[in-house]
Amino acid sequence: MPQKKNRAIDVFFSAVLPDRRVPDGYTALKYSTLLILFLYFLSYLIIPFSNGDPAYYTILGRGIIQHHLFPYNYAFDHKPLGVNLFYGLWDWLIPFYSGKFAVLALVLSAAVVCLCRTFGDFSRATAFMLLTVGGAIFNVLSGNSEIVLVTGETLCLTLMFKGIQNNRNSLFFLAGIVAAFTVNINYLSAVCLVAPAALLLFSPGWFRLSRCFLAVAGGLIGLLALFSPYLLAGHGALQTYFSMQHEFLHRYSGSLHERLLCLLWMTFYVLLLSPVLIAWCRRFPLSDQMQNNRKNLILPLWFFSSLPATMLSGHPFEHYFQLCFAPAAIMWAILLRQGVIFSRYALMPFFVVALFFVINNARTNFKTYIHCNRVDYAAISREVGQNKVLSLRAYHSVFYLSNLWPFDIYLFSDHTDIMYGAHAGQHFMEDLQKRPPYVVMRYNACGLHEVEPQVCEWVQQHYKLIYAVNVQQSKPNKFSVALYKLAQPVQAPATPNIVEH
Repeated sequence: MPQKKNRAIDVFFSAVLPDRRVPDGYTALKYSTLLILFLYFLSYLIIPFSNGDPAYYTILGRGIIQHHLFPYNYAFDHKPLGVNLFYGLWDWLIPFYSGKFAVLALVLSAAVVCLCRTFGDFSRATAFMLLTVGGAIFNVLSGNSEIVLVTGETLCLTLMFKGIQNNRNSLFFLAGIVAAFTVNINYLSAVCLVAPAALLLFSPGWFRLSRCFLAVAGGLIGLLALFSPYLLAGHGALQTYFSMQHEFLHRYSGSLHERLLCLLWMTFYVLLLSPVLIAWCRRFPLSDQMQNNRKNLILPLWFFSSLPATMLSGHPFEHYFQLCFAPAAIMWAILLRQGVIFSRYALMPFFVVALFFVINNARTNFKTYIHCNRVDYAAISREVGQNKVLSLRAYHSVFYLSNLWPFDIYLFSDHTDIMYGAHAGQHFMEDLQKRPPYVVMRYNACGLHEVEPQVCEWVQQHYKLIYAVNVQQSKPNKFSVALYKLAQPVQAPATPNIVEH
């Protein structure tokens, strides 16, 4: 057994070291790398989340699953219904917090790898390691919505290609249903699917009018099923849903500076992967793409169709590039199985950057573990119960980890500022005059001028501090929190504090 394990390790490192020459200090390098990778995976499995987005989607999902409310009656986000429903269901299926989204990312990465075997032969282990370890650059293990999108896109393309291979038109109907749900995880997936879906539907020899009709019919049925509760509710519920998204996205659009920065980072990522793209074009030249091997176009078309999707939001977030990296990682694994040997330094920049992010992400995650454990989320949950809590630019981790009910739907720390701009303070005052039972903000937010003076003054007059903790000795960070309770009339007995730090 140990010999087999060592051989498996050596096979992996032979893919990383393309010259196939055992370098000096190979054993030390091998086991040092394995230790780093162990700590890398462990760091994601011991924390509740590494990126705040999945936690926020889960909060909205709880509004659907636990409280049976439409988005966005519980809390608001500009993402469509599907992503909230998906994370709400995952939260219901996986009741623990630590590693919840890392497990999701690992499961979906494995699913992508298995599904993509339809497009070519490759080692599943190699592809999985490329996707999860190389994907450290794009924070794949955070379990953000991009890995859900990639899985949905993979399933959709696989169903269509299987339908062609086996002449089963019914699979195009299923692909349409999957596409409808995937697009409602994030609208960007519609852009990612344009080129590969067009190849599968309209290229000579594969085109059938019945297949196109079934794909469209499946998409419509999927949309109808997804939005049927809104249609049954009536009273303009569906119109309100889309109008809220439209209004927020209009204000959320990236500035020119952010769009240029997004373009710059995308160019950098493409350059890192350019050896894989160039090797693919050499190994599978366009002139040789006949009907029997036209499937070799699916992955590169998927990659290039995903590039504009990473630009459309106008925000330079690294996790958006997962949409492009997933097909590139599968292409890389296929090339390795084909025996393609890259030059010694071709992929060195990628490995250097990936190693940096593996170490940096692990370090950040361990700090998150320490900071989260310094907040007594269970005590906050017991104190608040089912009462609603108003967030004054607090980080939403306290709502996620204490399962609190938001008083205002604009719960993400900057959503109120995006919606109301300079009038955000006025909106907070309107909320406070409705006397929410609890108010939460960052630790010492008033002293650091993170909340408007008039808002702080109102809180100090009408609320009492019952819990506060700074998770680090230096300036408070996003996990540092302060919880306030509405002051009772003089004659009423005082409620004991939880604890103060």
